[in-house]
Amino acid sequence: MRIWGLLLAALCFAQSATATEKLELLNATLVARFHFAEKATDGQMVGAYQVSFRNTGNTPITSATILLNPGLKVDQIVGAGGARLQYTNHIAKVGGFGALELNVIDIPLATPLKKTGKRQEIVIHYRGFLEDLSVAGLSGVKETLHPDFTMIRAQSFVYPVFANPNKQAIHTAWAHKPFHQVAFLDIPGTNSVIGNLDVTARTTNGAFTRFEMKSDHATNLMGLAIAPYTIQHEGIICMGTLPGSEDYMTTIMTATKDGIAQLTAALGAPRSGAKLKLAAVPTAYVVTRDPTFLMMPPLDGMAISASHMRAQLFNLWQTNPAKRANHWGTGLDVVAEAVLSGPEQLNILRKAIFPDVLNASTANASFGKTAIVDMLADGFASDMDATGVLVFSVLYDLLGEEEFFALVRGLRADLSVGYADMQSVADYLDENIADKKARKFAENWFQKGRIGKDMKKANSFEELVALYR
Repeated sequence: MRIWGLLLAALCFAQSATATEKLELLNATLVARFHFAEKATDGQMVGAYQVSFRNTGNTPITSATILLNPGLKVDQIVGAGGARLQYTNHIAKVGGFGALELNVIDIPLATPLKKTGKRQEIVIHYRGFLEDLSVAGLSGVKETLHPDFTMIRAQSFVYPVFANPNKQAIHTAWAHKPFHQVAFLDIPGTNSVIGNLDVTARTTNGAFTRFEMKSDHATNLMGLAIAPYTIQHEGIICMGTLPGSEDYMTTIMTATKDGIAQLTAALGAPRSGAKLKLAAVPTAYVVTRDPTFLMMPPLDGMAISASHMRAQLFNLWQTNPAKRANHWGTGLDVVAEAVLSGPEQLNILRKAIFPDVLNASTANASFGKTAIVDMLADGFASDMDATGVLVFSVLYDLLGEEEFFALVRGLRADLSVGYADMQSVADYLDENIADKKARKFAENWFQKGRIGKDMKKANSFEELVALYR
């Protein structure tokens, strides 16, 4: 089934992935000490990156490839039991990124890693300076170890990135699924840190401040900004303001609070434990996309509205923020976001999702007779997400906006805590939809396996809705 664009984030990696791309990172800890300087080559860091991983492919993996910034070099790599691993490294041009060169390190594993659920762990010790990669092909990745501003992120390869040296492999690595990460950073001077990990402890020892950072949940690849930030906490928002950025960050904070108020009115309270970090970054930096950490360059006259921030904030309300396939909340999330984005986005969704389900129904009669609650067990898992999106799209039209969002608030409140599945959704809809025809539609699709019968009568989304008017 062709998957609607709003669900792209849930797609699996390509099946042609290389051995390194079949490594799934499970936990990582970065320990680093920095010396900042205005000249890139005078800035220095010493780091150790401890990472555990497993094989998600069917072929045993005997080696891994990691990439580092060309200013950084490996001192040693340690495996299980403290055994030193052999490795080779060389500076090599990266395919697809112009003149970009990176330090490519190939690591033979101590034992082949099979797809058995077991994991291996290595510690990569490295040191050096951080080279500005924007001059070599990575536009906007300008950070060096500068006292006024620097970043710890995968895009600058300031810590090891598991990928082969080509553009496709690197983009796949940057989009790695969320996993648990910790950082211990010794930073000179009075700079602060803000990013997609939380500061859990801060201690000063002479000229250095140690920031201990972690997250209570799995996160995207570590992204941290280091600068003389003024840190402000307000509700679920943590904001870092740079000297000179006070006015535009105040504007952003106001728009963010307005966006939060609008989303709360429509969807209820944000997801339990949800937090948002906002950080000013200097001009000309390309920002890293992370739903919990928004990097805000100077406005340059551009107005930031509540609706703009609302689009950035929606992740904090999602029932399925990890974009797991076959999750009960996927359809709810996608349709609610489309409705809040406006009529144009909603119409695009309707036109895209109806043919997906129609094609699945036409291609396989058994699919058309399968209730949504039985799709996982009956082998139609790949069709569940699109079907869920279509169902909630139809319910929006049948109920109208006010009743639809009342239903969304109730579903989120009742099912977001503890175990829930499609049967939970079906039961909730049956008990809480007052409109008889809308309730009949939900019952037919979720529990009675009438998808095929309805799709045979409808040649468009509008005709499907009309069946239950």
